[in-house]
Amino acid sequence: MLAINGYYDGNNYVTQGNVAVKPNQKVIITFLDDFIPVRKRRSLVEIKSYMKGASKSVPEGASTLEYVRQLREE
Repeated sequence: MLAINGYYDGNNYVTQGNVAVKPNQKVIITFLDDFIPVRKRRSLVEIKSYMKGASKSVPEGASTLEYVRQLREE
């Protein structure tokens, strides 16, 4: 038996994590009195503004992609 966290998004039950479920496998669903915070969808303008601000943290002369790759390697 396996216990996982998840939530109902108004249409579907969404697991928080990867789970291998087989067809016809029985499940137990428990509804809790706790709620997860609703994430506000960001507009394209907000995302572009955020990305411009993030590019200021990249060292002068380095591309953003190269900088991220370097950070991942370290």
